[in-house]
Amino acid sequence: MNLEQYTNWNNFREKETNKVTAKEFEMIARYYSDVFRKKYQKPSCTSCNFKTYQRWINELNQHFESIEKPTE
Repeated sequence: MNLEQYTNWNNFREKETNKVTAKEFEMIARYYSDVFRKKYQKPSCTSCNFKTYQRWINELNQHFESIEKPTE
């Protein structure tokens, strides 16, 4: 996770609402792909695949909490 991703993820975690925008769903899919070196995929129906997104969010949160803030 680079500094930009780290900062964006921190902002995402700190937001007051639990509603996820289309742009945030895109961010989740991209970051999950980058961090866990998976082929990029974005489930077509966000409401249909919310469990998938929630699992990705949980895994990204675990990763986020396990690393130090990048300097670059």
